[in-house]
Amino acid sequence: IGFGLQKMLLGPFIRAVNYHVVNAEQAGNFERHLQYYQSHFVSVDRGGLEALVSGSEWPDRQPGLILSFDDGHQTHYDVVAPLLEKYGFTGWFFVPVGLMDLDPSDDEDFMSNGERDLVLSMEQLKYLDERHIVGSHSETHCRLGQDVPQERMESEILGSRVHLENVLGHPIEIFCWVGGEEENYSREAAKLVRRSYKYSFMTNNAVIRAGTNRLQLQRTNIEAEDPLSLVRFQLSGLIDLYYWRKRRRVNDLTDWN
Repeated sequence: IGFGLQKMLLGPFIRAVNYHVVNAEQAGNFERHLQYYQSHFVSVDRGGLEALVSGSEWPDRQPGLILSFDDGHQTHYDVVAPLLEKYGFTGWFFVPVGLMDLDPSDDEDFMSNGERDLVLSMEQLKYLDERHIVGSHSETHCRLGQDVPQERMESEILGSRVHLENVLGHPIEIFCWVGGEEENYSREAAKLVRRSYKYSFMTNNAVIRAGTNRLQLQRTNIEAEDPLSLVRFQLSGLIDLYYWRKRRRVNDLTDWN
């Protein structure tokens, strides 16, 4: 489905995508993604997101794009930020702030592709915060299914916000759930997210439109090694249809009304 047809069917929209590690050897392919995005989308900052969901007139002919990056990897500073700035995109960086103070070798669960990742330093995090957008991705990269004790949930959701605010010196309004699997969402976690944040992102494949619930902003997963053919397919809207039932179940589970 082309972007023009999506706009005709859906009205003005923002597509949010998420990446994880972007290694130096993937930089060339990631840059090709950015070149494609630059031709078909406009970058969205916090003001642009709020304007669309609140129903303000969308000022651009092209749809919006939120480029988000999960897990606080050092590659987001080394590789991602310079390329985003080269092409004029705002990055949305979602970090498990409790891991920023740790030697990555201390946390056996913080792995990607079988190799231990280096996390951002506080100085690098502050750089990203000054030029882009930083939000919470829990305190310790914790999946927030129904088996997580209440005290742990409060630490991961509310505690991570307080921690980030102390580090960065300003309010944090954005949360991103860890893990896109259905079992990693729960009603109790959603209640805490609602109390603690203005926006939260999930990963269940849907565009953001006027009236979209600010606490159920869906993203589509893309990785730096993906060929452009796969990127185009992921953005076509077909994957949204495939995930419709799962997305509805998750939205019902995390709806507090």
